[in-house]
Amino acid sequence: MSRKDKVMAKQEIHKTLKLCNFCTRKIGLSFIDEQPTTLLCKIWTHIWFLGSAVIIFFKFAGEANFAVTKLVNSASVVEFVASLHIIGYDIMSFGKLWTMWYKRNIFRNLLIELADLWPTSDHDKDSIDIKRQKLSRLQIGQFWYAFWNILGVWLYNLTPIAILVYHRIQGTSANLGYIYHLLYPFDKTQPVYHELAFVFEALAGVVSVWSMLGSDILFMTMASHISMLLRLLQLKIRCLGTQNSVSHKNQIKHGDLYQEIISVIKIHQRLIKYGNDLEDAFSVVNLLNVLLSSVNICCVVFNILLDPWMAMSNKFFLGAALTQVGIMCSYADDIFTSSSGVADAVYDSGWYNGDIRCQRALLALIQRSQKPLYFTALKFSSITMSTYSSILIKSYSYFTLLYTVYISD
Repeated sequence: MSRKDKVMAKQEIHKTLKLCNFCTRKIGLSFIDEQPTTLLCKIWTHIWFLGSAVIIFFKFAGEANFAVTKLVNSASVVEFVASLHIIGYDIMSFGKLWTMWYKRNIFRNLLIELADLWPTSDHDKDSIDIKRQKLSRLQIGQFWYAFWNILGVWLYNLTPIAILVYHRIQGTSANLGYIYHLLYPFDKTQPVYHELAFVFEALAGVVSVWSMLGSDILFMTMASHISMLLRLLQLKIRCLGTQNSVSHKNQIKHGDLYQEIISVIKIHQRLIKYGNDLEDAFSVVNLLNVLLSSVNICCVVFNILLDPWMAMSNKFFLGAALTQVGIMCSYADDIFTSSSGVADAVYDSGWYNGDIRCQRALLALIQRSQKPLYFTALKFSSITMSTYSSILIKSYSYFTLLYTVYISD
């Protein structure tokens, strides 16, 4: 790849990460901006990130204290479950925040490596269509996922204010409520403390959403790019030995065809290594998603059923939760099917026009593609769309159990 093509590839990749970079900047991180060089800038970046991490941790600690206190005091099911979905969301946000920080250099290197694989000078119409469709789908997915989360958190933040205004309009006395269920080491009902608690909860909710969006949009973007590269590879493989191949224009010179096959195999190997590196980087995050999504969905549906004041906010939370786990499973499944399709592409190629050496090389490519790429939840299980249906089934099972306990009280 020429220097000009590499610069163009870098620009196109960074454009797809524009929304991700906007979110990660809010928590003191960036994977595409120039790294700070001066000591003052480095210190400021570390302080900004540490402040974000501390805010999410204190929010989670307050919610966990509240839930444990209600459980110890034998409170009703409604009070205990009221904040469990928010606790689960904050655990995922905190885990994703630290994963992005801990593996920030790995993500930067993966983006640099991606530029070497990025298609920039392909004049084939089918290749251009695949690239355009993938990037268009990615842009739409990024927007709607960010929309659900941002709108949801602001509905949570504004609901206590809306309730206060409603009561004032009705002529009834009311005080400003709280956004989440947190237990503080001070009396939050006192003047000044009340306002400080409300501001802290609003800020912590926004920071938690920035962490979630930064990690998830990075995952969906890079997974989409790998899937696109695998589909472009399939297109190249199907052209081997056919009228569109270089070797065919040279009257099927077996040496030329063999070199084409070797080039394709090397690209395939690089994509496999790249996919495995990305899977390792996100395996802990994927485990958190798989473990907590069922509980989050179950608890928020239960709260929608029982709390009419927070129903609208919780409905947007439900939409965000379903979208979040759906995106993870969808893009992971896309990589799985794209890598599995390499074997089919070899079968559809002009393999019969090559000599025995070419056919053996293609056979090795088929054998390697029999073990497709897939993302895992820390190596415990592979993630596909069947994982999504499994999470939804578990959520419904938890909900029916919870509702049965509630009506029996």
